[in-house]
Amino acid sequence: MIFEIFIAIAGIGAALSLLPSLCMAAKFSYANARFSAIEPIFLKEKEIARLLDCKNLDEFKNNVISKDFVLYGENAAQIQESIDESYRKIVIMAMNDSPKGVRKFYKLWLKKIEIEKLKYAIEKKMHGEEFDLKVFDDEIKEIIEELKRGEEKKLREIFDVSLDMPFDEIEREIDKKIINELLELNLPRHSRKAKNKFVRSMIDIMNIKSILRSRYYRIKDIEKNIIPHGWELAEWQIDRLLKIDSISEIISLLEGTSYYPPLKEAIVDFEKEGVVAFERALDKHLLYISSLIANENPLAIGPGIRFLIEKEFEVRNLKAISKGIEEKMTNLVKPMVIA
Repeated sequence: MIFEIFIAIAGIGAALSLLPSLCMAAKFSYANARFSAIEPIFLKEKEIARLLDCKNLDEFKNNVISKDFVLYGENAAQIQESIDESYRKIVIMAMNDSPKGVRKFYKLWLKKIEIEKLKYAIEKKMHGEEFDLKVFDDEIKEIIEELKRGEEKKLREIFDVSLDMPFDEIEREIDKKIINELLELNLPRHSRKAKNKFVRSMIDIMNIKSILRSRYYRIKDIEKNIIPHGWELAEWQIDRLLKIDSISEIISLLEGTSYYPPLKEAIVDFEKEGVVAFERALDKHLLYISSLIANENPLAIGPGIRFLIEKEFEVRNLKAISKGIEEKMTNLVKPMVIA
């Protein structure tokens, strides 16, 4: 009898220990099922080829058949704005469908989207051009309004940059800030692991791109462009890559990392297209990493991360194609799209 009671108590204890995991699974089940059901249509080669064949922007808009992206506008700039607006709504949907504990990740991702608008506004201001943007983040909106008035107090306070700096330095510092905010974001344990792997892999890819681009265009002193705390590449490995001038040698030194196979495979395209071939290969690899993270963390934010990055690349494809169609230069856009 005592033994049976002991077994019963042990069983109850085991069941109770599983409750947090079961509760977590229940919280993510609806959102993750929905994310998995939404196919990234505009990352498929056949669909991309069909859109690149469009003769004008009206034909392009009519051929973007999607519940996610609602396109409108008479020129590429207006259409791109509608694509951004659709993307924002997609992220808000993902945030609202997800458990409260991870919604701050989506909020920060929304800020990341708005950051791109800030960089656009800064570049326009530096060239003395006017700009008009739909901005939803209050902090970013305030900075942009200041820029329109010829002020930059908030820009200096928040991002520690000024319009006296070269644009690429401003862009780098802004990117570093948002990446660090993503790194420091505290999420529940299961989702923290997925988030950290994704953000730190993204850092690796940004650093590799920066190094390859600098060697291709013969840009000096890029050490300041490097973002620390990558996933696979330790600081000493980055330091070693920075000392190498040969692109082929840089790629060889990446052997043993997950970045080596896609870069090695892209060498043939690099000889025809230039460094954009490596950038495209790394972007595709980030999509692959996000799929791995989703599979490794199915009851956490993993599928949500994959969903966001898929949508981000769809946005990039659609915006690039719309611009290419407007300027009758789709042949130049084709190497830039991810499919």
